[in-house]
Amino acid sequence: MEFEFLVDGALRKVSLEKKDSGFVFREGGTALDAEIRPVSENTLLILAGGRSHLVRIARAGERTLVALHGREYAITKPAAEAARFEQGDDKAPEGERQVRTPMPGKVIKLCVCPGEEIRKNQVLVIVEAMKMENEIVAGAPGVVKKIFVAVGEFVDPQKILIEIEPRP
Repeated sequence: MEFEFLVDGALRKVSLEKKDSGFVFREGGTALDAEIRPVSENTLLILAGGRSHLVRIARAGERTLVALHGREYAITKPAAEAARFEQGDDKAPEGERQVRTPMPGKVIKLCVCPGEEIRKNQVLVIVEAMKMENEIVAGAPGVVKKIFVAVGEFVDPQKILIEIEPRP
């Protein structure tokens, strides 16, 4: 079976074949034999290349969050990610755009400040949810008009984080 998905915004194509008691993963010209063992509902142990890899998986809406070797990856289907970028953020009545958090969590980093010009898909805020860092990005270019949160603040889903004045 072949799969196509986005990992942190980069398109990846892999194939997966069942072989004996394990699997063969292929990406480009690289092939890797692996055995997959479930540890718990959201944790897998992957044995590959003589090493073991503990993988934690969580769902966040259309995204799958994967933690491996101290790094977190956001995985989405290409069509869903493209539609999200085309759609942009919710439009406010005054013409500004409001950037909202899709999940509950803790604001761990503000990447912009009021008055700063931003580009589409630029990281604005990082929210930690379930020990994973989630980048909240701009849906359109503009200028940061107002920031409604502070580092260390806990936020609920759909809370307005930042207001952006669209750039003409």
